[in-house]
Amino acid sequence: MAIVAAVLTVCVGLFVSPATADPQKTDLKQLTGIVQPLVDDAAAHGVRVSVGLADLSRPNGQSAILGSVASYNPASVIKLSLLATLMRQVDRGLISLDAPVTVSPYMVVGGSGTIQNEHMPFNTTVRELARRMVVVSDNTATNVLLYYVGIPTVQALLDDLGLKTMKFNRQMFPGDLITAPTNAIDAADTLSLLKATYSGRLLSRTSTDQIADWMLHQEVDTKFGAVLAGKPIAHKTGETGNVTHDVGYFLVPGHETAVVVLTEVTTTTSYNEAQRIGNPIVQNIGLAVYDHLHGLGHPAPAAAG
Repeated sequence: MAIVAAVLTVCVGLFVSPATADPQKTDLKQLTGIVQPLVDDAAAHGVRVSVGLADLSRPNGQSAILGSVASYNPASVIKLSLLATLMRQVDRGLISLDAPVTVSPYMVVGGSGTIQNEHMPFNTTVRELARRMVVVSDNTATNVLLYYVGIPTVQALLDDLGLKTMKFNRQMFPGDLITAPTNAIDAADTLSLLKATYSGRLLSRTSTDQIADWMLHQEVDTKFGAVLAGKPIAHKTGETGNVTHDVGYFLVPGHETAVVVLTEVTTTTSYNEAQRIGNPIVQNIGLAVYDHLHGLGHPAPAAAG
């Protein structure tokens, strides 16, 4: 556990202060050459895939989008837009992470999370709701935070970033009475959000580090986490219906990279079957990306002088 804690501590520091890029730089042409056959094979078997990659190890690093450029049902990946908005409101002094919040029984929804198992009413804080929204993808926590922050405030952040496809229009498990359009993402907008969050220009260092810490402690291990357990990755999963996604940061020193893998299984309408087919595709792409980055080696230490 001490080793894991040490790795996490180092990774939080890398999140906004990447190491000097390795002379053997992160060449996205090489990486896309590795990933593209996996995308093509998935498509040949009825799985629509989008992959986004961005080199974060140097200013103005390269970015690439592979596969489908169409939109997806985002499932829980959309929660990252709410998370960034929340932390921007914290930076502006409009919200305190330590503010008390009471979750009433009528606020509880199903799906992923742990709040539905708490005794109600459940007294907590904004900080704990945000942590659970990321670490266990808690849907109830997400909805409470969405009420707290406001959908228009989330949209304002997306507009500020120039994102055209990503929309957080409705709560998780909205029910039949909600008529707002469905939520949406695509690989390009998701990659842009990850890059902006990482950059240190959208949020304060404290808020960016807090996001890193929560994402590094991701407990949903059915996608990247199934094959990269214990590795320096900070990520957020999403799954519903026939889609399964994982997105985040591969914090290989000197080769820090934002990674987006979105999939839609078109051969079934069964959730369980879609996860059985789609999760290994997400895993294989994530593993291929990580192995390539790790194989490039670590940056040489700076010369004394």
